[in-house]
Amino acid sequence: MTAVATRPGAGTRHPGAEVAMLGRQVRHELVSLVRTPVTLILSIGLPLLFFVLLSALIGNEVIDPTQGVRLVQFLAPGMASFGVVMATFSFLAVGLAEARATGVVKRQAGTPVPRWVLIGGRVGAALVLGLVSTVLVLVAGVAFYGLVVPSRSVAAVVVTLLLASACFSALGLALAMALPTMQLTLAVSNGVVIPLAFVSDMFMVGATMPPALSTIGWLFPLKHLTALFSDALNPYLTGSGFQGGHLAVIALWGLFGAAVATVLLRRDEDRARPAGRRSRATTGAATHRRAADTVPRRTGSPSVVALLVDQLRHAQAILWRDASSVFFAVAFPVVLVAIIPSVNGGGDRLMPSGLTLGTFYAGAMAIYGAAVTAYVNMPQGVAEDRERSVLKRTGGAPLPAGAFVAGRVAGAVGVALVTGLAIAVLTALVYRPAWPAGLPAAVVTLVVATVCFAAVGLAVMTFVRSAQAVIGVTLGTLLPLAFISDIFVVGAQFPTVLEWLSWLFPLRHASAAMTEALGPTVEGTGLAYGHLAVLLAWTAVAAVVLARRFTWEARESSHTARTSRR
Repeated sequence: MTAVATRPGAGTRHPGAEVAMLGRQVRHELVSLVRTPVTLILSIGLPLLFFVLLSALIGNEVIDPTQGVRLVQFLAPGMASFGVVMATFSFLAVGLAEARATGVVKRQAGTPVPRWVLIGGRVGAALVLGLVSTVLVLVAGVAFYGLVVPSRSVAAVVVTLLLASACFSALGLALAMALPTMQLTLAVSNGVVIPLAFVSDMFMVGATMPPALSTIGWLFPLKHLTALFSDALNPYLTGSGFQGGHLAVIALWGLFGAAVATVLLRRDEDRARPAGRRSRATTGAATHRRAADTVPRRTGSPSVVALLVDQLRHAQAILWRDASSVFFAVAFPVVLVAIIPSVNGGGDRLMPSGLTLGTFYAGAMAIYGAAVTAYVNMPQGVAEDRERSVLKRTGGAPLPAGAFVAGRVAGAVGVALVTGLAIAVLTALVYRPAWPAGLPAAVVTLVVATVCFAAVGLAVMTFVRSAQAVIGVTLGTLLPLAFISDIFVVGAQFPTVLEWLSWLFPLRHASAAMTEALGPTVEGTGLAYGHLAVLLAWTAVAAVVLARRFTWEARESSHTARTSRR
């Protein structure tokens, strides 16, 4: 008789147990999601926010008085589609990339949970997230803006939602496995989705797309998803809403993503053990280098100027090393300058202020890029240093707090100026506007605005404990203000309350000062002294807050230490 050695528990797992395990894994991923504010903002909050703001501005307009059809009927499909892709493609790609970078995937591989359950848990959570995002958009439209969901197409909407969620989930998995870092995955995923959203009729209603951009849109599944939702909600069409051609394109892209993800997952499994050893060695060396770079080298008593210059270089290096920060602060504003005027009548279209559309968006996106760099990215980096106790170690060096803060602010100003230069070069090449006489005033405005945003962002950071919460607060306040501050939406008539609210904050004043500086008729220096005075006042208030609240050590850590000593 031959004895056969088996693993404990081998062969005892049955399909019902694995299904229950999959359900628990989906629940685990959803709980982890709730603890990540930035993911909720990008996947659910951002599409719903865009829809609510655009519906409040233009969606209530009646375009057919006989049937009571409002413009929101044609705005909702694009926002619902945007919610699906952000909740599945971006969420899965960034979440899996972060899990790989932090070693979660490697630790999970050592558990008895099957690989398909681990991946299925992430896909299931993405499907739930996509469903929630779409339902929130549709419910908000029905409840507040007169959106009508035809009963004829409910089944088509559900099938389209499930198929599209599976498609974008597969593509998100493939992207996460193909790219080496979480920051690069975040940059690429949003760098793909947001430009394609503009050429896939997600943000535009009735706009005439240039033929080349329209052709590009039809090559990818986003436009087919938007077309399906648009036809399903169109009150003038009949039928079930099922369209085999669009569904086939989405299914083919899903199969392609699944095939690529499967190949990359198998390759990752094969290389896991040697890659782990190399990763530990490389990570240890990188950590040693970062620690060595963090600790100041004592070569006497450095001057304050030398310390400030060193901090400026260090801040620049930090900001430029983060691929996601570079995308959102530099590449994204440049892409919007290229796309938005093109799909709104062209960059040479004149506005009531006398500015061409291309010149206006060049100034607006320069301000937006500065706000992302100084108000969102830089304070988040400082908060991350605080969590890793980098600030605590830096506080023990001969570095005044003022020099540290000034170096970080100066680094943000440098990135904002690079963004402004890139936008100016693109605008000159694509739209060929007349040379603005107030260009020096525009540069001064950009610098003052960036310093203001940086001071306010750092002040906000002192009130928020974690880096994740910092980006949640800063990004969650910047995006709504960008809509009501002449950044994304131009010439809209806002409710009086929103008008007053927008003028309380510095973003609207920065945008207005930039518009005056770039205007065709500039008087004097071109500086908008009133708007700049508001920016300086915000800077002064934020500086007072920083002087009172900035510490080298996380406050909760100090409290924990005091408690432990007791």
